[in-house]
Amino acid sequence: MRLLLVALNAKYVHTNLAIRYLRESIRGEFPEVEIREFTINESLEQVEAEIYEAKADVVGFSCYIWNLTETLRVIRLLRSASPKTRIVVGGPEVSFEAEAFLKENPEIDGVVIGEGEITFLELLRAWEAGKDPDQVAGLVWRNPVNQEIIVNPPREQLQMWQLPNPYGQKEELTGRLAYVETTRGCPFNCQYCLSSTFQGVRFLPPEKFREILRQALAWGARTIKLVDRTFNIRKEHSFKILDIMREEAAKYPSDAGIRLHCEIAGELLDEEWLEFLRQYPKDLVQFEVGVQSTNPETLALISRPQHFERWADYITEIRKMDKVHLHLDLIAGLPREDWASFRKSFNDVYAVEPHMLQLGFLKLLKGSGLRERSRDYGIIYSPDPPYMVLKTAVLSHDELLKLHRLEDILDRYYNSGRFTNTLTWATELFSTPFDFYHEFAEFWHKNGWFRQNWSGKALFEKLWLFMSSVMGEDKQALRERLRLDYYLWERPNTVPEFLKLGEEEQPLNYGEIKYSLQQDQRWAQVIPEFGKMDRRQWSRATAVEYFLQPQPQWFLFYYQKGKVHVYPASAI
Repeated sequence: MRLLLVALNAKYVHTNLAIRYLRESIRGEFPEVEIREFTINESLEQVEAEIYEAKADVVGFSCYIWNLTETLRVIRLLRSASPKTRIVVGGPEVSFEAEAFLKENPEIDGVVIGEGEITFLELLRAWEAGKDPDQVAGLVWRNPVNQEIIVNPPREQLQMWQLPNPYGQKEELTGRLAYVETTRGCPFNCQYCLSSTFQGVRFLPPEKFREILRQALAWGARTIKLVDRTFNIRKEHSFKILDIMREEAAKYPSDAGIRLHCEIAGELLDEEWLEFLRQYPKDLVQFEVGVQSTNPETLALISRPQHFERWADYITEIRKMDKVHLHLDLIAGLPREDWASFRKSFNDVYAVEPHMLQLGFLKLLKGSGLRERSRDYGIIYSPDPPYMVLKTAVLSHDELLKLHRLEDILDRYYNSGRFTNTLTWATELFSTPFDFYHEFAEFWHKNGWFRQNWSGKALFEKLWLFMSSVMGEDKQALRERLRLDYYLWERPNTVPEFLKLGEEEQPLNYGEIKYSLQQDQRWAQVIPEFGKMDRRQWSRATAVEYFLQPQPQWFLFYYQKGKVHVYPASAI
């Protein structure tokens, strides 16, 4: 029996963990199994053509809210071209209301409910033996004779030690994210999340994680992203996983760029966590912290009571360490979160200065508590995946559209990390940071800029135009901060006119001093690489510029392997 496991990912860099688990679970008995990954942005006709040409007897699709629409289109094309191929789907988007889903999609032969590693194997055994899969737990299937939809009993949860190594087969993972899980389940009961429908938390034996990690790194992966819903639920487990990450990463060069991304609950942080992180290597781990809202009423309604003010100090301390990359998340469209409430939540989180502030929008997932009670909260959402909130009883559609625009600006500017100096200063000129991003987003909207793609350099000009429109005649402070961010972004081949010093602002012999400072042999005392470069190489790797604020001073910028090092001329 020839088998093909398919995933349509959001981006090429993503990998699908589910189909790798399935492949490793079945290939001992069904060695003719392949995985194919595509993206939702590819031509679906071409995707179907490649699947068809594989001539598989069974094709399995991994389904999520972000790919279901595209996956169903591919399935319909495949069914028309290959009516005898058996088509199976699985994943969180089809595990709830599976019977109705099969009725609506006659092209599909079966739905694997929940954890599919054993269910899929038993289904294949039944089909290979020419039997109906009526004894396969965790399956909803279509009787090929009379088209009756049959719902089999659910399957008990697996223990994580039973799971195979998803990266057991050699593959090219260079430049891609390798997804790994060390826990299944979640201790919380958040009503917007499907994890609330499963009881208990199961843990992967740490040495099993080491085995998986070693393979993923060997195949070229450098970013390991844990899909654990709450990585820090058990401190002993978390510390052991992080220790293994440190030990295995140490086997690679320090500039290999290895990093572990994991989601944590801020309320589970404590002094012991701070002490552990103080001893941990810089840039090896990044934390994503789900705040969602700081409104107590909203948090109570979604069954996620937490007191941000009680643990925000821990986030601030971690930020000060400058060792851990911090992402903090908010969700717009939650119950009882109106414009003023969300504005406060945004400003609360912004104040702790995360490296990234991710603004998401409520999605009413099948099987979630909020979907079941959406009418109680006046939540109107899209009927099609990803079931995005359109309005609530306290937040209008107009306001949500404004927040979507704010999210775009937040990603382009704050989350890019290119405008740190300018934004720190600019947000202080507005009542709150939220007001700055909102007004800037509406400025973009008014000018029709969201409809086009813009280069990084163009973003500087648009921030200049916006701030110029709200400032008086004296724009020197704005220009100097933008100039600094511009030079910190990349070595400028050309500098836009609005960022150049006027002749009257330049020191005497500006050009001569600039050249002399760049070529000064004393830089060898500060920058070891100076002596290893010829004059041309050094010129390409550096830039020298004079700044008027905060006080007049010359700086040398040294661009090395994607990083910028800044040295005042007084350093030599």
